[in-house]
Amino acid sequence: MTTPRWLEFFTSVRLTIGLLLSLATAAIFGTVKPLAENRFELYYQSPLFRLLLLLLALNLLACTWKTLRRNLGDRQRLSDRLTTSDGSMTIAGDPSVQLQSAGFRLTILADGILAWRGRTGRWGSTLVHLSLLLILLGGTLSGFGFVGTLQLAVGDSNDHYFDWKTEQDTPLGFSLRLDDFQMQYYPIDVRFGAYDPQTHEELADLISREGETVALPLPGLTAQVVRFIPFDQTLELDIFQDGRKISSYRTPSTKEKGPTPVNILDQQLLLRLTAFRDPIIRQYQSTVSVLENGQVVQQGLIEVNQPLVHRGVAIYQTASNQDEFGFYYSGFQLSKDPGEPLVWAGSILLVLGLYAAFTVRYRAIGIVKVADGWQLLPLAGCGDEGGCELLERLSANSEAD
Repeated sequence: MTTPRWLEFFTSVRLTIGLLLSLATAAIFGTVKPLAENRFELYYQSPLFRLLLLLLALNLLACTWKTLRRNLGDRQRLSDRLTTSDGSMTIAGDPSVQLQSAGFRLTILADGILAWRGRTGRWGSTLVHLSLLLILLGGTLSGFGFVGTLQLAVGDSNDHYFDWKTEQDTPLGFSLRLDDFQMQYYPIDVRFGAYDPQTHEELADLISREGETVALPLPGLTAQVVRFIPFDQTLELDIFQDGRKISSYRTPSTKEKGPTPVNILDQQLLLRLTAFRDPIIRQYQSTVSVLENGQVVQQGLIEVNQPLVHRGVAIYQTASNQDEFGFYYSGFQLSKDPGEPLVWAGSILLVLGLYAAFTVRYRAIGIVKVADGWQLLPLAGCGDEGGCELLERLSANSEAD
């Protein structure tokens, strides 16, 4: 099978090495000196770098085509080599049974028998080339996606986002509404005092944390710390009498001046927050709704590293805060990457191809009938130590028979 010259050029090892060295050299400049401030990715989107990637893709495509032609033409090519040779090993007995027991598949031909095994390994290089093509194609399709940001206050919705590439507001195709936002903290240590409502004398100095229960200075009364709210610096507690919950209690804010909340326990005991350990945020949680034509089509909880996906758009939690009035707002990053499935498929295929290429050994042996016995023709994969041992074992078994 004659290989066309253009195919020889695009499948040459020199071309592959030259392209890889050129890409590595070009990547150095992109890493050292970005085209714009903090925009390193712009260099890798330049026409020159994309031209190198295009040439590499053509090289991989040609190599894939070459290995496909090679693999599909294996049977005919090996069959053409089934001729007797003085340099081949001649044995007395028929080695077909030994070859089958060694895992070889036999194909009966007019000129002899073709035995082979490890065809999966033969396809390993083809799978590797194909996987790299899929990854390059996925990276190309990713350029048709977008990355943007959107900021919402609790209760607000928006159907536009700020596109980082175009630097302008762009229609999203659906509306996103922020229904609720919560900051989850690690358990916070708090200190609060119990005071006489008449004399304001401190009756007890209590130290606890969220989820724990402490005894109050009244018979049978206990308090469980439900939640500490850092922004308001207020403490929410559940009050129990003899193990039965009788009320909830909220301490006045130590940060903002305002009306003091009325609690049932105030007639017997005043509870006031006195100190707390600095809170450490554990997680941000945004409860959102997706609307289309004014109707809610999807609801979900968005956390850091746990996005909500709708119509291929992944919505990530990236920022949050409270305004001066205590209202929460949340910042989201939106991204759509149509090439991501191809990149994942290519990565999986790359692992499978490398495994097949390096762990499954392809071997092919021809068997031709001659006057004084059978001749073994090593056709492929028999030049290593394992192949030589296999041929010697077949010869030894034949002589024993």
